[in-house]
Amino acid sequence: MSLAAIILALTLQPAPAVEPGAVPERALPYIHEAGGFALTLPAGWRYLPLEDGSGIALLHDTLDARIEAFAVAVEPSGVPGLPDDTLDALILRLDGPGFRRGAHVRVPLVVTGSSVSDRQQAGDVEALSYTGGDAGRRWTGVATTRCGADIMLTLEAEAEAFQAVQPVFDGVRASWGLLLAGGDEFPCGGR
Repeated sequence: MSLAAIILALTLQPAPAVEPGAVPERALPYIHEAGGFALTLPAGWRYLPLEDGSGIALLHDTLDARIEAFAVAVEPSGVPGLPDDTLDALILRLDGPGFRRGAHVRVPLVVTGSSVSDRQQAGDVEALSYTGGDAGRRWTGVATTRCGADIMLTLEAEAEAFQAVQPVFDGVRASWGLLLAGGDEFPCGGR
């Protein structure tokens, strides 16, 4: 078998499944079908599913830092004439003490293939970046609303640890994509 054939065969292998509670030794692709998103799990961060099944949490073993990716059903904005699936309605849902709205950003829509690492970009959607802080903690994230869900990626950390973990979050954020057809709970036209 030629070297090129071996390399091709290795790249087509499905990524190993990550067990809850595991700490990957290398970055691994991950798809959360029910939440309708895909991302890369960073090396050295403990992976745990959220108890309600809405997403995942990544915990740093030595610093007080947490990355969460999740999707929750859209709550009505309660504003007549304001559709619930708009960024303006999302801003109202996210508004609160310590929340500062950032820029409008784009998040890729992705199509996944037969292996976890096989994905292609198929467009993008508008999202909102945000930052905040309260009582010695800081957070940053990206949120969007589509397919009847608010889909969020957030970093929350102790203020002293925030700068140390920000580059890891930036890497996860760069890998974060929404599944083109939504998820099991938020089908966006069905699968």
